Amino acid sequence: MKLNKYISVHKTSSKKIAEDYISKKKVKVNGLVITDIFFPTTKNDKVYLNNKLIKKKKSGYILYNKPADIDSNSIPLHLKKFLKSFYNDDDYNWIGLEIGVCGLVLFYDDNKLNQLVDNIWLLFDLKFKNQLNKNQKKDLNDFISSIDEFSEINFIDNKNVAVKIQKKNQEKLFLKLKEFNVLLIDRVLIQNLDKFDIPRGKFRKLNNLEIFNLKSLSTSPYKSSGH
Repeated sequence: MKLNKYISVHKTSSKKIAEDYISKKKVKVNGLVITDIFFPTTKNDKVYLNNKLIKKKKSGYILYNKPADIDSNSIPLHLKKFLKSFYNDDDYNWIGLEIGVCGLVLFYDDNKLNQLVDNIWLLFDLKFKNQLNKNQKKDLNDFISSIDEFSEINFIDNKNVAVKIQKKNQEKLFLKLKEFNVLLIDRVLIQNLDKFDIPRGKFRKLNNLEIFNLKSLSTSPYKSSGH
């Protein structure tokens, strides 16, 4: 991001005012005075105005209900453009952009969530091509029980299963499912956030209460939304 835009986005709300500060040598990047209004900044740079650190504004959280064939390299153009604008030059993280998995994706630019993300609970709906036999059900049940005492599995019928695990354990689940003929892996819940008000392929911004609840529930490894 250019320096004049960085200051306008995070401090002045005006490029003209930002450029005036820069030209008057009131701006430093990583301790050095910069007078080039188009000086390129990176997400790791520290920018100062009048020797006071400019704190980056957080843009927020976006919840997206993705098709199975979408991953980080194939985000639809309309969503990619929105994210670039919303997060100021693609400075964001995500949960849930695995290929072959449909359902919820959470985009965010709050670094504090990175410290909590492993504890976030995920709920998956699984649909199998063939009916599971008794031994297969036992195998899946034993596997989920072996992860920890808090992970859960619910056999809806012989082809449909719900599994609740923490984010840090989802790769174990995906690896286990390679042993089965799975038609659908659908992430229907991320902590307290569900997909049912977001049609497939659509997205929306989280409100402040949703963000507060998400972060509050994520502070304990064994809290969940009660689903």
